[in-house]
Amino acid sequence: MPKRKESLTEKVRPYHIRGTAVEGIEIFEREEDRARFVFQMYAANIGRPVINLYRKNISLVSNAILQGEEIPEGFLVKEHEPLVHVFSFVLGKDRYHLGLVAAKKDGIPVFMQKLNLGFAKYYNLKYKRRGMLFQGRFKSVAVVNPRQLETLMKFINIKKPADFHGLEMLQTYSYSSFPDLFAERRSHLISQESRSNLEKLLGQEFFAPREDYMEDIKEFENEGKILGRNLLLE
Repeated sequence: MPKRKESLTEKVRPYHIRGTAVEGIEIFEREEDRARFVFQMYAANIGRPVINLYRKNISLVSNAILQGEEIPEGFLVKEHEPLVHVFSFVLGKDRYHLGLVAAKKDGIPVFMQKLNLGFAKYYNLKYKRRGMLFQGRFKSVAVVNPRQLETLMKFINIKKPADFHGLEMLQTYSYSSFPDLFAERRSHLISQESRSNLEKLLGQEFFAPREDYMEDIKEFENEGKILGRNLLLE
């Protein structure tokens, strides 16, 4: 649960969001489950999945979402304009990290409820389990200045993918926003508005390709100690 639930109803302010599976269940161990979560993120933001989705090829639409290609028809029903702007994301083994800005009042709590409940329903049905899938609803921390935002960007896009999958996979791991922000991919999850706002706040040089991202991880560790761990959600 967020410490200040009412603050999540504000627009414009960025938030670091984390969801963690109960009992350390590695909910993103399989490719098909990571693909489903990506689809669930996209669908929850603008509407809902269609009925009998299990009969459809989710990997097909997930790949289209990640590659910024035309999304096949018949997978979701659009019901409203986006609830949130996603500016960063990464899927780990038993958790996810998101960077979100509300697109409308109550956008973040509504989006997160749809996302978590929708994925939990899918996961429990697929693996014949019952009960909660995530520890509570989600955790959130507000981003209050550009310095904290820069540290958060390194945390979600560089440190966490490296922790989960190894530094050598930064360029190739599809289930993070690193390829969108630090490489050439343009997925449907990260809007052009989000990219533009990040470049205005952090500068285009921040996103320029580098030869050694290990230096960014070291800088994050130093900056994290200065800012305090309470400003990030491990």
